[in-house]
Amino acid sequence: GAVDAFGIMRSKGGDYSTPGDLGFDPLGAYPKNEDGKKWMETAEIKNGRLAMIAIFAFAIQEAVSQVGVVNETPLFFFPIFQTLHEYANSGYIN
Repeated sequence: GAVDAFGIMRSKGGDYSTPGDLGFDPLGAYPKNEDGKKWMETAEIKNGRLAMIAIFAFAIQEAVSQVGVVNETPLFFFPIFQTLHEYANSGYIN
């Protein structure tokens, strides 16, 4: 929505140098030198690729086990008290 519109407007202004660089860096985490920028961009690409591999692995896991990842690991996806209550009532916690 709004971020896409801002990016499109900024790209038409001519100062659009790097995809995804919208000039928002309140903590100053983006390096100023070229080597640091290249390293940060490479790290982002590698993290994105790792995330894609993880999602593919989740899909394979669901296909093989016929159980959704959300249901296999409820501690990550449901409120903690709900999960502990279900575990307590199912015999996992005495």
